[in-house]
Amino acid sequence: MVDLPGYRLSGAVASFVFVLFTMKPSDDFRVSGPAHPILARVGEDALLTCQLLPKRTAMHMEVRWYRSEPGTPVFAYRDGAEVTELQMEEYRGRIEWIEDNIAEGSVAVKMDNIQPSDSGQYWCRFHEGNYYGETSLLLKVAGLGSAPNIHMEGPVETEVQLVCTAKGWFPEPQVYWKDITGEELLTVSEHHIQDEDGLFYVEATLVIRNASLETVSCFIHNHILNEEKGSVISIPDKLQTELASLKVIGPSQPILVRVGEDIQLTCSLSPKANAQSMEVRWVRSHRYPAVYVYMDGDYVDGEQMAEYRGRTALVSDAIHEGRLTLQIHNARTSDDGQYRCLFEKDGVYQEANLDLKIVGLGSSPLITMEGLKDGETQLMCTSEGWFPQPHVQWRDMEGKTIPSFSEVLTQGSHGLFRVETFLLVTNSSLVNVTCSISNPLLGEEKIATFSVSGW
Repeated sequence: MVDLPGYRLSGAVASFVFVLFTMKPSDDFRVSGPAHPILARVGEDALLTCQLLPKRTAMHMEVRWYRSEPGTPVFAYRDGAEVTELQMEEYRGRIEWIEDNIAEGSVAVKMDNIQPSDSGQYWCRFHEGNYYGETSLLLKVAGLGSAPNIHMEGPVETEVQLVCTAKGWFPEPQVYWKDITGEELLTVSEHHIQDEDGLFYVEATLVIRNASLETVSCFIHNHILNEEKGSVISIPDKLQTELASLKVIGPSQPILVRVGEDIQLTCSLSPKANAQSMEVRWVRSHRYPAVYVYMDGDYVDGEQMAEYRGRTALVSDAIHEGRLTLQIHNARTSDDGQYRCLFEKDGVYQEANLDLKIVGLGSSPLITMEGLKDGETQLMCTSEGWFPQPHVQWRDMEGKTIPSFSEVLTQGSHGLFRVETFLLVTNSSLVNVTCSISNPLLGEEKIATFSVSGW
């Protein structure tokens, strides 16, 4: 075994690393690669090739493909075998070594199941003894995602809102709207998000105020492949569907839930209608990823936000009347904020807004004396576990407010507030002081009293 700072390497690997630090560019050979970028689609295979010049056998040479660091290769070949110990983790089991023409200095690796993260520059390096030659290759990854879906919100006065969504695209695609004549329409808002697999979801919103505009198309374009997918919607047809005449009703007041308790988000159709065949989703700011999605009579796992996985349940006892309740277990401060509840059928949706306010009542205050100097007493009042930001106040025996000397609010990893407030007591007639910390949403407070005269 060979020891390096922070590592303990086998002889073969140590030799491999040592060679990296002793190599020099060769004057006797060079390496060439493809003249143009290699284009590969997501999920397919890519072939990376390079050629030793002048042509000669490379059977006795070491060959290495790498991204940014030669010491952590995508693939390395040496002494007729792969060197796998230092290979980048994400490429293990995905690389096939092709040496059919190695006698002429031509080698290749085939990369299986191309992912968005594979996109970028690669280097192919040959080395012989202490000399090396290398060339770079550019791999462009592209993914043609789903055809766009156009969702129409039930008409509001003289406006119609359309939302175009698609997922599975790479790289970030272009989205645009056109009318029946081919004229491009102005998008009101556009949202792109990259999922855990590196693929893009897009959401573009169009507001139509022109009653004569009856047919609209949405297109998603991949500029690398120069391919696109489109969908068209007929607004008069959608206005005849069931949901165009329904409304979604949510709570009229904010929903207050304490940290750690369960959240109930209830929405219902008005007038009552059976929602079993509808898609229902609870979302935050955008349709995807969602807090919860009900579709085709079941929960859709693949569209849920990571922070809600394992915490949600749907109460659907009254679904035949159009009323559904989403339960979110163990409320967190991050759950605080606005939600939207959408019912959709035949490409038409209606929605309601819900305002969820998470509240936390913290610990009882603790008052301690920080020290005495020049006849002054400094008191510190501390408490933690509050949400949202609490109201802090010092008071005398008569309930009159005493200005604090300083106040420090910090938010912990779980989003709860800790407060430290300081009071400088200079009035010798002050006997007792009270530290009050209150939650403005709950209208509840916790207090502690300290006897100054006792010190």
